[in-house]
Amino acid sequence: MGTIIGVDIGGTKIHVGIVSSSGKVLERHRLATDAKSGKNAVLANITQAIRLTWRPGIKGIGIGIAGLVNHGKGIYHQGPNLPTAFKNLRLADLLRKLFKVPVRLDNDVHCFTLAEASLGAAKGKKHVVGLTLGTGIGGGIVIDGRIYRGRDNAAGEIGHTVIDLSSAAICSCGRKGHFEALASGTAVSTLYRQKTGKELDAVGVENAARQGDTAAIETMLTTANALGAGLANIAQTLNPDTIVVGGGLMRAEMLWKPALAAFKAAVAYPSLTSTSVVRAKLANDSGIIGAALLHK
Repeated sequence: MGTIIGVDIGGTKIHVGIVSSSGKVLERHRLATDAKSGKNAVLANITQAIRLTWRPGIKGIGIGIAGLVNHGKGIYHQGPNLPTAFKNLRLADLLRKLFKVPVRLDNDVHCFTLAEASLGAAKGKKHVVGLTLGTGIGGGIVIDGRIYRGRDNAAGEIGHTVIDLSSAAICSCGRKGHFEALASGTAVSTLYRQKTGKELDAVGVENAARQGDTAAIETMLTTANALGAGLANIAQTLNPDTIVVGGGLMRAEMLWKPALAAFKAAVAYPSLTSTSVVRAKLANDSGIIGAALLHK
C-alpha cells in the first residue's frame, strides 16, 4: 500500500501518523479537534494535522471518524462529535483536491477493528468483532481481513443493540435500553449519580469501589452484567473467533473480570464460551493504523 498518512478524528483530539507498508507507525502527532469552534475550524485542524505529517513519497491518506459514513463515496453523513455543518460532507473529495493523493474514509471503530484484526490482538483470526468502550460504545466487524459494512455502511452499530427493554436508561440516540446506555462510561457515571447524587466519571467510580463504596461496587457489577450480556449477544449472533475490546473503560479491572464471567453465564451453548474476548493491543495507534490500512 506504500507509505500512508492515517488520521483518527475524535471529538477532542485528532491523532495522525505516518504508517509504513508493513503497518508500522513511523511518526505520530496529536492536535485538538476544536469541534466547538465550528466546521471551518475543524477542517483547518484536520488539514494542519496532515500537513504537519506530510513527507515526500506519501501515497495516500486514510481517515477514521466517529459516526455514519459512506466509505465508497467518501462522505461523512452524521455522528456524535462534529459540528452539524459537517453533515453529508464529501470529506474525502475535499482532502483529495488539497493533497493530490487518494483519500479513503471510514468509521473510526471499523478502522480500530481492521487494525487489531490485521496487526493487533486478533492477528491471524478470520472472524473478528471490535468493540470500543468509552463515553459511548462503538463496534466493527472484520471477516477474512475485510471490513463488513452492510447495506448502508452501518454494520457494527453494536452500541445501539437492545439489552433491556424494561430499562429507563437513555442512550445517546435518545432511546432506552440500548447496550451503550447500560455498559459505557456514561452509563457508569449515570447509574452512580442515580444511586448517590454524586458526580464521578467511570474512573472515579471504580476508585470509589476499590475503597469499599457500596454504591460504586453495585454500579460496577451492574455495568459488568450488561457488558457480559452484550458480549454474549455478539458471540451468539456473529460467532466470531475473537472479540477485541478497546477504549478507556476496558482498563477497569473491576468491570473486566465480572463482565467475562457474565458473558460465559449468558451464552446458550457451551461451545460459545470459548469465544476469545481480549483487550486491544495497539492502544492509540489502532485508529491511525486502521485508517492507513483502508488503502490495502
